[in-house]
Amino acid sequence: MTMKFSRVLAASIASLVFQPWLTQAQDELSTGQSDAPQSERLAYNLKIGGVHVADFLAEFDESQSSYHTVLTMETRGIAKWFQDFRAELTGRGTMTIETGQGPTPVPQHFDRAWTAIELASSMTIAYDPISGLARTDERMFNPLTGHTISFEDLEWNRNREIPLPVPDTMRVGVFDPIAAFVAARRQILNTGRSDFRVPIYDGRRRYDLVGTVEGPRMYWIKGEDVELVPVMAGIEPIFGFDEERTATIRDSFGKILFSPDERFIPVQVILEGTTLTSVMNLTADCRLEVSTCQQIAEAGAERAQAPE
Repeated sequence: MTMKFSRVLAASIASLVFQPWLTQAQDELSTGQSDAPQSERLAYNLKIGGVHVADFLAEFDESQSSYHTVLTMETRGIAKWFQDFRAELTGRGTMTIETGQGPTPVPQHFDRAWTAIELASSMTIAYDPISGLARTDERMFNPLTGHTISFEDLEWNRNREIPLPVPDTMRVGVFDPIAAFVAARRQILNTGRSDFRVPIYDGRRRYDLVGTVEGPRMYWIKGEDVELVPVMAGIEPIFGFDEERTATIRDSFGKILFSPDERFIPVQVILEGTTLTSVMNLTADCRLEVSTCQQIAEAGAERAQAPE
């Protein structure tokens, strides 16, 4: 039961994270201010089917020369009762100036680690500095014993075909999930484009993040009207997906609502799936509401210090 729940929860979280913006907002978002260094620390909660299941802490530092982002997630409420699950994604790289596009991310390193009660995973994506080829190193293991678990032995993989490795030719000129968010956001801020496409390699599969940006409009958020910039986003499978997963992904879409100012931060993320709707809401700006963010960070620190 817990393993099946972990799979559903992980898939929902991954969809929200990896499906991460203006024609009317172009004058506001394409100013020189968007090139200034930016440092954000933001807290979010995640609800699936209206039930609070997780908290997120998003930290990112970005300048014209580099970026560094950390996304931490911890289960809450009934979800934690089913499965104590924690994940952390970290991405860093440089920024290069491309003609007509402004600063564009060049990923150097990506780490993704998650831990449940009976299963844990660590993955690293490194990029060749010459060719740009993305190379993956992944290990799945029992966090209680440290013993390695093969991908084929996972419960949900026993009765289905294991996807083939993504060919080298499809792992050049790609972004990891963290760098993809930076790249898409930069495309909008730097060019004012109303659509975007970002090639992603997440360590196992290749897909494109595609989306369109609409003009700002009013949304009812936390009991008040708020002007936000809506971005409709989806995933186009390229390699490593079976027919069932491909159909599910194509039937899903995300809507990300960004603040219409120079910060251009996500305020709400909505994922419409075939069976459930997942919503991630901004709950705190850590510069102003320190205690909310400390609770998430301290929970993660306790997990990190727990005896093996």
